[in-house]
Amino acid sequence: MPATDLTSQQQATDARLGPRANVSWAARVVLNPQSYVEARVVNVSADGLGLVCERAFPDGAMLHILIALPDPLDRSKYHYPDLHTKVMFHVAKGGKFRMGTRFARIDPGMKALIETWVQKG
Repeated sequence: MPATDLTSQQQATDARLGPRANVSWAARVVLNPQSYVEARVVNVSADGLGLVCERAFPDGAMLHILIALPDPLDRSKYHYPDLHTKVMFHVAKGGKFRMGTRFARIDPGMKALIETWVQKG
C-alpha cells in the first residue's frame, strides 16, 4: 500500500467529530438470525464505534451490531444495545480488520450511556 493511501486512511480515521474513548468491549456483528462474527469495540465516540474483527466489511455497508456495554456507574452491570452502524472505513492490520463506523440507528438511552463513557475518556 503506498504511503499516500495510508496517510489518507489515517486522516479518515481521525476525521470523526468530537472526542472518543478507548475501550475493550465484546461485540457481535449479526450476519443473519442464525450467524454472527465476533468483534471487539476498541473505541467509542458520540457518533460511532471503532471495531476490530476477523472479517472485512466494505465501506458503506450497514451493520447490525450487538455490544456488551458496561454501565459507566456500575461496571458489574451490562447493557446489550441493538445498534445499526454504517462502515466509514476499514483497514487490514495483523490478520484482522479495523473498521470505523457511524451510528445509523441507536436508542437515545444507549446513546446517552455511550456519551457518558466518552466524557469519562
